[in-house]
Amino acid sequence: MFYPWFSAGDVPVFPPRSGDPDTVLAYRLLDQMRQDPLLRYERICIEAQNGVIILEGEVSSAERRAEAHAHAWRAPGVRDVNNRLRQRRGRTA
Repeated sequence: MFYPWFSAGDVPVFPPRSGDPDTVLAYRLLDQMRQDPLLRYERICIEAQNGVIILEGEVSSAERRAEAHAHAWRAPGVRDVNNRLRQRRGRTA
């Protein structure tokens, strides 16, 4: 399952209707990250496949990349984490 999460702000995320373990895992992780003030407005996509979390997108700092990685590992049922998050580069004028 692929869960895009692009600065949705206060728009609620509804729990999955499916009992698929990967869907539930990705939803729980998404919910945890949305509650973290460091990650709430970052551009992160979450994919879960057989207990492996894949994080993709862009974040504003190395600290936020590490925080997302730590959240993924703390989620119950995670077997591995593939962190593909990139740090956004500063704008050049």
